[in-house]
Parts: sequence; structure tokens; C-alpha cells
Amino acid sequence: MTHLRHGITIAIPARNEEGTIGQVVQRLASHLNATSVVDAEILVVDDRSTDETAQIACESGARVVRTSDICSTSSGSAGKGDAIWAAVHQCNTTLIGFVDADLTALDPALIMTMFRPLQLDPNVQLVKGVLTRVDGDTATGPGRVTALTAQPLLSILRPDVSSFSDPLSGLFAVRTETIGALWLDCDYGVDVGVLIDVVDRFGHDAVVELNVGQISHRRRPLEQLTTTATQVARAIIARAHETNVPSDDLLRRRPPARAARRRVHAFQLRSRH
Repeated sequence: MTHLRHGITIAIPARNEEGTIGQVVQRLASHLNATSVVDAEILVVDDRSTDETAQIACESGARVVRTSDICSTSSGSAGKGDAIWAAVHQCNTTLIGFVDADLTALDPALIMTMFRPLQLDPNVQLVKGVLTRVDGDTATGPGRVTALTAQPLLSILRPDVSSFSDPLSGLFAVRTETIGALWLDCDYGVDVGVLIDVVDRFGHDAVVELNVGQISHRRRPLEQLTTTATQVARAIIARAHETNVPSDDLLRRRPPARAARRRVHAFQLRSRH
């Protein structure tokens, strides 16, 4: 990795987000200008968009790079993880944060708070932004893939990581050298993969969770969630440690019912004689 200058990069992976990318970039840029943040850059990674995402992002003030160019040596982009890889590859600053391209309601000031723990404590390597999901005025809890796939698998295979409330959060800030040294998953497994890998390298205390606001509940189609859940499950299983799952599993199983009945019947016959 080339020499990094002290500063912040806010990276926005985007694919066909022409309806929101301009607003997201403009709000972030306005906040940076209003608060006189020194040496900060907004970097949009256009991931195979077929619309005007790249042009709108550029016109809104972001530096734009394309996965079709940066990931060409690995047969092109295969998903979100490759967009994150491309952002890290193109980053010139010591810190990099990631923001979703469609979260127009997020407060830029809260997004910037993700960098503070990294700036104040050299032992912190990763800050995960936690979103409160709401439906109207009611908090809905974690997303479905988090609740039904990530958290159960982590509790069984990686209990040392299961205490994090939002392991799949795509909002995070990290030291560029840290994430730049990881083997990143190319798909939706990247968010939890980065979390586990940082814990493995630096310990649980190297990761901080920070509330960054709320988001309206989005119900994605199940077929989309199935793909995401599969990729998340693969990333977790691939990083599983040796566990006591086999022995615990036996305690939760019952012997074959017919064989048990035959044993009971045989015991009863012996008792009569």
C-alpha cells in the first residue's frame, strides 16, 4: 500500500443509486464544509451501475472510481465486498469509513462520530455504526438476516463475536492499514467478515459500536435476503473456531424412538422372568 496521509475518506459503494446518491454526497459535503473538516474526501465506488450513478456522484462533488476498472485483474466485481476492496485500494488517507448509498435520512454529523474513537484511541481498529430500525414510531429490532442468520450462527460458532448488536452493519469506520491487510469477502459476507477478522487479529476491545441514528424499516424481497443470508453464513462458517457444538448437539438429541421402545419392551420381558 502506498503512503497514506493523515485524513478521512468517506467511501460510498453504489450500484444503480441515481435516485439517492446525489443527495447523500451533497449532505456529506455540506457538513464537511460547514465544520471545516481538514483533509476529508468523499469517494464513490460505482459498482457496475447501468444508470447515471457515477455521473451524478461526480457532479455532486465526489471522487468516483469504478469496480470495472479496479477489479479487472480479478475478473471484475462479484458484489459488495469487491466494491469495499476497490475503495480501500484507492484510499489515500489513514482512516476510511463506509456509508450506504441509499441512506439519505442519516445525519452526517453522526456519521462523522464513527471516526472519533479511531482518532482518540490507537488501540481501536474498527468502529461499527449501529442503526435503530423503525417502522413509523416503533423500533423493529435487528434486520431479518441479522436476527435469523448472523446472530444464531455467531452464538454457536463464534460466541466471542456474538455480543455485537449489529454485526452486519454496512456503516463502519476503520484504519486503512488494518482493513487493507485483510482478505475481504467479495460479497455480502464482507461486513461480518471484517468484524471477525479484526477481533481475531486485535481482540474484542479493538472494536467499538456506536449509535448513528435510525432508519425506516425496509422489507426486501425474500429472494434477495436468501442470497445475502447464504453469503453471510458462508463468511461466518469459514471463520468458525473449534467449538463444543458436537457434544452440545448430542445433549439435544433423543435416541431413535423405535430402538428405545424395543429396549423398554425387552427390559419389561426380562423383569417378568
